[in-house]
Amino acid sequence: MATRIYTDLTIRGTTYPDAASAARALGVTPEAVRSAARKGRLDRVGAGRKGVEPMPVRIRGELFADAHAAAARFGVTPQAVWKALSDGDPDRIGRPQRRPGRDPHPVEIGGLRFASQRKASRALGFSDDYLSHALTRGGRAARERILAAAMALAAKGVTP
Repeated sequence: MATRIYTDLTIRGTTYPDAASAARALGVTPEAVRSAARKGRLDRVGAGRKGVEPMPVRIRGELFADAHAAAARFGVTPQAVWKALSDGDPDRIGRPQRRPGRDPHPVEIGGLRFASQRKASRALGFSDDYLSHALTRGGRAARERILAAAMALAAKGVTP
């Protein structure tokens, strides 16, 4: 196997005769210079930057330096930006989330009309998902308890 000879290395505008002299000038090891040359990343050697190069992100036509800048602009976490990028849908960032098939359905209980089962549960003094569980899996006692709460609310004259 032939060994590579790293000569005439140009790093940020300065040309060095070999990896050892470049390493001395930049304060790194010769192996770091050779590794950067193999990877084609001589621009980063000795600059103090570690890790992967930040990737520019384009969201709805606006270009950001990296995911952190995009996250700060839209008020989300960088993880949300990376997730949207990996899903192939970066334009959803910063928009309200919509779950398909989860639109609220109006419900009427004891003459009172509510925008959704969750709002009805809250207005009647139950936990958020009590009404949903009671109507799908609950028995007669749970339904009577809901109706009694609705009648008490109607008697107070409170409208949802």
